[in-house]
Amino acid sequence: MFGPLSIIGGFFIRTLLWLIPAIAIWFWFGDFFSAPISWLAGEAMTALFPGWVYGYEIEGSNVSLHTTVPAPNLPPGVFGELAPEISALKYGFGLPLLAALLLASRACGIWWKLPLSALLLLPFQAWGICLNWLLVVGIQYGRWSQTVTYFTDGHANLIGLGYQVGYLILPMLIPVMLWFLLERHFFTKIVFDGALAGVVSGEPAPTDECAITSSQGQAPAAPGNGRSG
Repeated sequence: MFGPLSIIGGFFIRTLLWLIPAIAIWFWFGDFFSAPISWLAGEAMTALFPGWVYGYEIEGSNVSLHTTVPAPNLPPGVFGELAPEISALKYGFGLPLLAALLLASRACGIWWKLPLSALLLLPFQAWGICLNWLLVVGIQYGRWSQTVTYFTDGHANLIGLGYQVGYLILPMLIPVMLWFLLERHFFTKIVFDGALAGVVSGEPAPTDECAITSSQGQAPAAPGNGRSG
């Protein structure tokens, strides 16, 4: 009833199938996977804005920024400081997506490619948390924080743009770009050449890059020297 799947179709289905357990594992151990993101974001804000940021606190997958901005709407005689809390999981879902892509493409050396990719993802994930904090402090509570942060309307526009990039674009774009850089042979040798060979010969192309790499290192067999009788 259904014909054989193309290479790209099979890769797409494998990605979806791997994505389900990858997201489940990532969410189940969310506190572990989000801790480096929260730490990097907190350290970056403390270093970049020492005038009004004096620390941060990690509680599970949430991280709070401690600021000297006066908290608004408090009862008379009560004083407090603004401490916006962000869930790091909002910006960390690129890791299970990248893991699913590597597994679906049957990547060689996934034991080092996945940890390396996780490290490379950290700055972009921390970017999202930092810009979310700045959005809360500089825009949502800008009327109360301006005397402390000295943010102008131009700063608010840049913060809004950076937040959109960090929330809508980077979490999806960076994992795909890293996968493409690590598995570019999948595109050049499997998707393009394999699809073209399948159209010409009618035979499915191999999808195991490890097997392709090993077979390329073998020398072709020498032709026989015997004479026919």
